[in-house]
Amino acid sequence: MAYIGLDINNEPEAMKVLQTHDLAIIALGPMDKYGAKAHRLCLKAKLDVVDINDSLKAADEILALHDEAKQSGCRIFTGMGFAPGLSTLLLTKLAREHASVSGDYCCRLYMGAAYGGGETSPYAVLASFNKTLEVFTKGRRTTVKTPWKDESESFHFPAQAKPLALIPFSSPEVAGLASDRCPSDLEISSFDTRYHIQYLSQGFARLLAHFNLGESALDFFAKKFFSGGQSMKAKKDADPDTCLWVYPANAPEQGLMVHGIISSYDLTALMACAVTDIWLEGGLVAYQGVFATEHLSLELHSKLQDKLAQRGISIRRARPEVFKQADTHFGWADTPVLSVEQLRNYGKNWYNFDKAHPKMALLQKRFLLNSGIWSSLKQSLSPLKFLNFVFTTMSRWRSHNKQLVAYRQSHDLVKHACWKAITKDISMFTSGYSRARDILGAEKSFEQYRVMFLDTGKMEMRWLWPKPEIFSTFAKPEQAIIDYWLSFMSNYSDLGLFDFSVQTQTANKIHCTISNCAYAKMFSQLDCAELANLVREMEQEALSFICSQAQINIDWQAKGNGDAQVRLEITGSSAVMEAEQAIAC
Repeated sequence: MAYIGLDINNEPEAMKVLQTHDLAIIALGPMDKYGAKAHRLCLKAKLDVVDINDSLKAADEILALHDEAKQSGCRIFTGMGFAPGLSTLLLTKLAREHASVSGDYCCRLYMGAAYGGGETSPYAVLASFNKTLEVFTKGRRTTVKTPWKDESESFHFPAQAKPLALIPFSSPEVAGLASDRCPSDLEISSFDTRYHIQYLSQGFARLLAHFNLGESALDFFAKKFFSGGQSMKAKKDADPDTCLWVYPANAPEQGLMVHGIISSYDLTALMACAVTDIWLEGGLVAYQGVFATEHLSLELHSKLQDKLAQRGISIRRARPEVFKQADTHFGWADTPVLSVEQLRNYGKNWYNFDKAHPKMALLQKRFLLNSGIWSSLKQSLSPLKFLNFVFTTMSRWRSHNKQLVAYRQSHDLVKHACWKAITKDISMFTSGYSRARDILGAEKSFEQYRVMFLDTGKMEMRWLWPKPEIFSTFAKPEQAIIDYWLSFMSNYSDLGLFDFSVQTQTANKIHCTISNCAYAKMFSQLDCAELANLVREMEQEALSFICSQAQINIDWQAKGNGDAQVRLEITGSSAVMEAEQAIAC
């Protein structure tokens, strides 16, 4: 693939390039500045267009090209990004289901700061700071005073400790929904759109909204925003999560969501790719003119959802039980990659992983404080005795850690740091558990500690390993899962935590053995042998989870003392089975 420079301000030279192509994907910015300039060039060159426009001002210009595009026999699909685009897909799905009797819907966006942002994205953010907004309400487009402080000024996003202040903005969907070309089956009366970006306060947005920034001031603040974003993404608590939530007004639990460890930029690109996939298959030939997502048919919306799912992005109901099953804390969307080796934490484990999720420590604390064993201890002990329990547990932790010095000293310098962390964790487990056992008794303490350990481990593994959806993006998803799991187990084995061997391996079957578990030995040495199999239980659940959308049969036989025999069998190809199901339907 060769890079070709294109200057849209040099029309003769730009036309020479454009006329040699069939499709242009317009991702330039800021769109407030460029408007429909690139689109007009593409129409003149007889090209089809997919754009990711996020500007209402530009949307008006682009939609105004409908008749010209239609006469030219060209297709322009505009606003095919994160919001609008993906957000509109959720909105129209809810509207066609008549999820809101009144036709009133809301869109809430959360974007973590871990990705920093591009050079032009600050312009879109700054453009959203206004004293007034153009909104779609009561079935028409109108201008209102920006509702900074109303009953919807904050929203509680998943995995956030508290509701976050929101910044209202004029969505490009206003133009499309107000158009007379919007399908009659979309009974949408109003659409309230607001967002929260980590580290960007509503107060600062309100302050800038009071000023009518000129071009030089806009450039100044945009550069400041960009440089600030690049530095903030390195902060310890910079969040890698993105959440899109569209719902009937006052009923978030009846809405639809996309949530995960993925950037809004990736979601924008994936939506544009989904449209392009359909274009490449000839699925858009019936369209001529300019179309936003809300102007497309139900059939095409279904195809877009299918294409997004093939790239690992699925839309979920926000009902509590569905949301919890999909993973409340880290969502279900992951950034697609080209190879298994590029997946998050490939070939790594809990002691050499990539940067931890910034919410991890807080979640670990929350799981402890909400656990049954913590509650039992609080109920069994007076405040003074509970304080004594804490101090004696800390003392025992130091004592247990000293007893494991041989494990730290038996490894070279490269592994020493890992083993320092391993023995610290094990002694923490045994000190807390054994002190609880002293107070609650062996049976009750083990039962409640096991539940807490496995619940916390399940949460942690949901971040450490990629989501099941992302494996479906590979040509051979089952083999990708097995490859990922083998790399994890082999890495643990190389660290010396256990012996891992593959007895037999064929094209669709593998038989492995886990033995000589160091965890089990340390638990036994510290008089907590009953904890020896908990880590294996945690790993078994995690393997079952990443296999949950694949055709893999798991036979996991725990042998005690942390040993296990694991047989994996590929019972069918996901891709083949999906094709067969489609044909059958």
